[in-house]
Amino acid sequence: MAHYDKVVGELMQTSGVHAALVVSRTDGIVIDGNVHIGTDADAIAALAARLYARAALAATAADDTDPGFLHLEAERGRVCVVAQGDLLLITVAEPWANLGLLRLNMRRLAQSLG
Repeated sequence: MAHYDKVVGELMQTSGVHAALVVSRTDGIVIDGNVHIGTDADAIAALAARLYARAALAATAADDTDPGFLHLEAERGRVCVVAQGDLLLITVAEPWANLGLLRLNMRRLAQSLG
């Protein structure tokens, strides 16, 4: 668990991020995370895991690979997901957050998970 804390902590230091979660890919249950007050970690984890599963099905049908990076953008923010084995690394960020930096950090940290 200490390793997950380090990954989550580093993501939370990224400007604009207000939630960082390590989640089970199969059932969307939060394994570790840090969220700002008022953010529902369980709802985010379940939604992001389901979205990633659907995107993975579509990607598999197209070319037999998993999505490398899933990004859902909304008016009030963005949800980003990267998979590593049986885990998902999920962040919720403000709309103005640097998406390129967030993507690089998430991919690098996801590789350290597994």
